[in-house]
Amino acid sequence: MQKQRALSAVGLWWRWVLATLVGAAIGNIFGIAACLAGVHYLSDRLIDIRICDTGFGSLNCPVSTGIVSGAIVVVAFVSLMQYLVLRRFFKSPAWWILASTFGWTWVAFAATSLAYTAQFGFVINVDGSFAESNIIDRIPVLAVNSLWLILAGILLGVLQWLVLWNGQQSKVSNPKFLNGRSLLWIVVNVVLVIFMAVAILTTFRGQGSLYGILLFFLGFTPFYATITGATLVKMLYQSKKVIVKVDAKLDAKVDANSPLPSSDENSQLEN
Repeated sequence: MQKQRALSAVGLWWRWVLATLVGAAIGNIFGIAACLAGVHYLSDRLIDIRICDTGFGSLNCPVSTGIVSGAIVVVAFVSLMQYLVLRRFFKSPAWWILASTFGWTWVAFAATSLAYTAQFGFVINVDGSFAESNIIDRIPVLAVNSLWLILAGILLGVLQWLVLWNGQQSKVSNPKFLNGRSLLWIVVNVVLVIFMAVAILTTFRGQGSLYGILLFFLGFTPFYATITGATLVKMLYQSKKVIVKVDAKLDAKVDANSPLPSSDENSQLEN
């Protein structure tokens, strides 16, 4: 069997970015079809069996069903392409597809719900009259929906981190260091969803649409691929440096503890 060539840090980074972008491009072709099927067909079936009567949060039933259906298909393609990159580094990266699909579906749903959360509107007073509601009055609702998005990002990061940590093929004698290094993946995912929440609040201003969410994620994907690719390189190649250093220290200890040759052995070597 032909041995695989070593992959450089730059090679890993551009393969990850390319895999993510290609997966997103292919996935969105089928994801749009799945979203439309969810909006116009599947949502009616869910309403008939009373699973989705009024929707969830700030989303009605057709929008909820559409975003979930579309997200599952898109993320399945993206995670499949990422799996092709990860399989040479980890023992069982197939779990990556399941973990990413589940986590990113929740992120997409929470992001859409935040985009649809109104920042302005009207409220009904006790006497039945209407009063204008501004963004100050909507801060509690916006904060809660933003928190749901951040929690979804934490869930995504933890699930993917479990796959990366469990599949690490490392012989380092200090696994706690590698575990701490891999925790960087969770931190990066949390930072990315916080950035996503701020961008959604400032971009949509409560006037969300499935078309707008599609464009938003298309613009967010290259940014996500670039950052997570760099994070993956830092995790994997820093781990390899640690392995080399530990192996060098072990070799030095072995050499220091090995007994010196006796005088008889020296005379035999000279002869």
